[in-house]
Amino acid sequence: MKTRLFLAGLLVLPPVAWSAGTTKSETHLTMDQLPAAVKATIEKESKGATVGEIEKETEGGKTFYEAEIVKNGRHSFVHVSTRGKVLKRESAQQERKAEGAEKEE
Repeated sequence: MKTRLFLAGLLVLPPVAWSAGTTKSETHLTMDQLPAAVKATIEKESKGATVGEIEKETEGGKTFYEAEIVKNGRHSFVHVSTRGKVLKRESAQQERKAEGAEKEE
């Protein structure tokens, strides 16, 4: 009986432990709500374009900001660290692909 309970516990723990490490949160912000370094980077990255949605995201314990940039009808995204460093630039297609992969997990 104890062996069965132990084995059942082993089957339950990995998914619980895995999901705890993949928590994700998002908060929508305006340019005025951004830290100065992040705001300056987004302004530089979006020169000559329009800034759409801005989100503060936390994934796996790491926080970053994602801004949607629209120029000539094309959407792109930039990920910026809390210190204002560009972490990643993505096209709209890359963003959709990445979000689709996240939903599958």
